[in-house]
Amino acid sequence: MAKRTVIVVQVARGILWVGGEAYPLHNIARATTIRIEPDRKAAVWRFIRYAVILAILTVAAFAVSDRIEWSGGEYGNEQDVMRGVTIVVLVLAAAFTIQLCLVLAMRTYYALVIETSGTPRAVLVSADWREVGGLVHQITDAISNPQAASFRTEITNFYNSHIGDKINQIGGVGNTGKRVGS
Repeated sequence: MAKRTVIVVQVARGILWVGGEAYPLHNIARATTIRIEPDRKAAVWRFIRYAVILAILTVAAFAVSDRIEWSGGEYGNEQDVMRGVTIVVLVLAAAFTIQLCLVLAMRTYYALVIETSGTPRAVLVSADWREVGGLVHQITDAISNPQAASFRTEITNFYNSHIGDKINQIGGVGNTGKRVGS
């Protein structure tokens, strides 16, 4: 389950505020909405793959069991071992089924992406497309007419926190301050 937080989004005096971060309206290059869906198709294929592998291993375990002469020694008798194999198979099948059901039950989210003329961007994630789409329209209206437009709204953000400014480093950590050829 995604963590929910309430983020205040507002435009005032030519500045877009996303939580505690300020973006001057004249620096905003794009505001858009994207759809974030769980990869249900991949989850189904993963479940099928696990089920096939589990079935093959189960058949192999029972086939090997028929060829072993069980004496009831240190490994127990055939019934105990096959009961253990059956329990392991059932537990794994239940785990794979639960994993599949969790992905299939995940809801679709919609993200407001604000890109600036530089590299920073902000993202807010909501379960309500209308809420995010409305913000895009309000922001673009505020960009078109910064003096007339001001708004304040609260959005329930389904992301751990909004993605604000990030620093992208090119190269490894150890190359900072080194001259090429040194």
